[in-house]
Amino acid sequence: MSLILNDVAKFVTSKIEISEIDETNYISTENMLPNKGGVIEASSLPDTQTVREYQSSDILINNIRPYFKKIWFSDKNGGCSNDVFVLRAKNNYDSKFLYYVLSSDDFFSYVMSTAKGTKMPRGDKKAIQNYNVPEFPIEDQMKISNLLNGIDQKIEVNKKINNHLEEIILEIFDRWFVKFELSDELKSSKLGLIPKGWDIDYLGSKKSCTIIGSGIRNFEDSKIYIATADVDNSIITYNENLITMEDKPSRANMQPVPKSIWFAKMIDSRKLIMVDEYSSELLDNYIFSTGFCGLKCVDKYFYYLWTFLLTDAFNTMKNNFCTGTTMQAINNKDTKLIEFVLPDDNLLSQFNSIAEPIFKEIYYNNNEIKKLQNLRDILLPKLMSGEIDVAEINYDLKRIIRKFILSLLNYLYENKNYFKNTKSNETLLKSRTIHKIDKYFTKFIR
Repeated sequence: MSLILNDVAKFVTSKIEISEIDETNYISTENMLPNKGGVIEASSLPDTQTVREYQSSDILINNIRPYFKKIWFSDKNGGCSNDVFVLRAKNNYDSKFLYYVLSSDDFFSYVMSTAKGTKMPRGDKKAIQNYNVPEFPIEDQMKISNLLNGIDQKIEVNKKINNHLEEIILEIFDRWFVKFELSDELKSSKLGLIPKGWDIDYLGSKKSCTIIGSGIRNFEDSKIYIATADVDNSIITYNENLITMEDKPSRANMQPVPKSIWFAKMIDSRKLIMVDEYSSELLDNYIFSTGFCGLKCVDKYFYYLWTFLLTDAFNTMKNNFCTGTTMQAINNKDTKLIEFVLPDDNLLSQFNSIAEPIFKEIYYNNNEIKKLQNLRDILLPKLMSGEIDVAEINYDLKRIIRKFILSLLNYLYENKNYFKNTKSNETLLKSRTIHKIDKYFTKFIR
């Protein structure tokens, strides 16, 4: 018996009052991340009285430009825009299994092949309802979804560790370079009181960094073109098939160079990419769109500037310079005007000694995330086709270990104020211990 999507799921069309929605549970195409990256908090709410309703365990799929592969398995109730499909599994189909069916490249290829429109393709609901889905007993559905979910949970653990490490370095930056807790004597400056021996710099001065040129034409076809939509919090989540020869623009930013930082120019976007000695693949294979601005950093200011660009203060400065009608963004000329304090070499050296191992750890975690995502995407079609038999797999031990790891991470976040009040070296030691614990338990679940 052949199954189609309409047999196992329904499209939700019910509405919910906008008064019951906030930025934490509103989903639109803007705050869904590409390549199955989930969602982030919305930056604003729509000016409407109602929005489409979704519930926990529903599957949300972005319907604009399906090639971005924006899909999310909801873990709460909320509302979403009309550009997002909401699917709810029927009783004969496991919700998480259905999510993985619809996460497959085969599904998104099908949606694109039946989509309407060229510049802004949209999925055809009727065609999607006729998509062929695999038929498994409910027990096997749950085994497959548990296996794939185990990989996704490890990805989430890595992301939580990285978020924690980022919190640590931002806390140190705030105490040392914003509140000046390690400096005794202050002097007046155009940015207010700053420690004696420090300077005021701006991104266009060339003392700490240089803005990378305006763009190049006729770049090599072998280069992978990266737009801002292909980046998720410093992780490149590109789809190599996204840009074809015909789609490639005639102009792009320069190829990344060592010790450079790339940030998205668009208003409110916090997307950053670091290019250092650990990311040589970026130098060889990638080229960025004009949606990015690149900063070639003087070596000793590299981690300092990266952390500065992570701060709310930089985002506010950037937003103040953003102009435009359809899409507001900062230009390179105004980027040069952004000012910041420049510490003395002694404190900068101390900061680098802490920052470098933290960012190295973040890089390795990001690299593992990419490998896990690739593993999941390789396993997915093999499991769905029945090529891999999961009939004999036992998940009880894996579930116990996963719950322990997640409980550990939850404890750390519930007590993050304690970690913030410890000395920086003690906090760094704790974060390394967390990684070692996670690495130890990973041996049991791979």
